[in-house]
Amino acid sequence: MSTVGIASTMIAMQSEQTRMGIQTAMVKQQVQADQGVVDLLASAVQASPAPGTGLTVDKTA
Repeated sequence: MSTVGIASTMIAMQSEQTRMGIQTAMVKQQVQADQGVVDLLASAVQASPAPGTGLTVDKTA
């Protein structure tokens, strides 16, 4: 293999490594965003009133 061939292979490998790094960062960011939505929904479920409450209005209060 010639020097030019080795150099082009090394450049291609470095390019692939950079691309994989960017893809990994994007996946991590998407996972964090998804986890934020899950946390928001979980807190909304925990904050909701118990089933059966709030169906009638207590006018004497």
